[in-house]
Amino acid sequence: MSDDRAITDLLLNCQELSTFCTQNGWIIDDSIQYEILERKPESLLIYVTFLESIMEGSGCQCDQKSCYGRLLLKLNSVGDIIGVEPA
Repeated sequence: MSDDRAITDLLLNCQELSTFCTQNGWIIDDSIQYEILERKPESLLIYVTFLESIMEGSGCQCDQKSCYGRLLLKLNSVGDIIGVEPA
């Protein structure tokens, strides 16, 4: 199955994570955390949390908002991640 590094790399680069942003802000990469909820041979269901940086019109950060959601990571026969979608 996919190791922690592969999941972390995916979360740092996938567009699907931005689905959970509520204020159209930016994801703070250092705040991303996940927990594996369910393991199957063909998928992993993970719960993801992160902070969203909320910006003012001037470009300054004015707030951070906690965001969360579930992602389904699709795996191939050797356990590599081949797809991701909100769950």
